[in-house]
Amino acid sequence: MDDTDSVATVRALETRLQVAMLAGDVSTLDALIDDRLVFTTPDGTVTGKEQDLAAHANGMLRLSKLDITDSTLWPLDDQVVATVRADLAGSYAGATFAGTFAYTRLWQCTSGSWRIVAGHASQLT
Repeated sequence: MDDTDSVATVRALETRLQVAMLAGDVSTLDALIDDRLVFTTPDGTVTGKEQDLAAHANGMLRLSKLDITDSTLWPLDDQVVATVRADLAGSYAGATFAGTFAYTRLWQCTSGSWRIVAGHASQLT
């Protein structure tokens, strides 16, 4: 797969991810997130796939708004780095939040499937 194909594929997967996050669609999130996920949350906690899916499944994390304001993809062989800026609103552990967040995600293609293997989120405002 060349860089143009990789970027187009990951761009479509980023859209699927955003729709799934907003809907709390754990099945789609499960398909998009690699079992080896390492994710750093805005408060610095390092989590994995199980914790990420559980937060959506049990309602700990609920998004009511997810508007992408900027997105860039960089191909790196069998990986694509995605940087995203988004305006979010929702609740986490019963506390409401709203603000602008920056995400970095590393997508990797293994056996023909693209999945997120690493990510980081920071709250900007």
